[in-house]
Amino acid sequence: MEQDKAYSVLEALANGVDPITGECFADDSPYNQPEVIRALFFILRNKPLKKKAKKSLEEKQQENLEKGLPMNYGLPWTQESVDSVIKDFQANIAIDTIAEKMARKPNSIIGLLKKQGVITEEQALAMGLLYRAVHA
Repeated sequence: MEQDKAYSVLEALANGVDPITGECFADDSPYNQPEVIRALFFILRNKPLKKKAKKSLEEKQQENLEKGLPMNYGLPWTQESVDSVIKDFQANIAIDTIAEKMARKPNSIIGLLKKQGVITEEQALAMGLLYRAVHA
């Protein structure tokens, strides 16, 4: 028996209904006793939650685009992408341009550069504040 089917049977019993026929149980039925009803509802309330299926990279990217976010927003960086960002930054390419190329937000680029030790905390703060002031 499938788990969902088992829980639907328990739910019918907890509601005083025969899960096979759909008829209500008689008042003197064991399924209409308060303690039995409470036990059945306790089981139903405490059933394990189903885990959501993991989304593929393409599904996450599509979801980001539908939300109006850059395609790679919130996704892990590949080493190739990290190297590309550092190379572009060292070639004096603007943060906005790098962000657009990588399908990320500018602050994500700034955060990556700081994390990789390319810029200091102070530089990251200044760049982030400057970006917010210009684009506010």
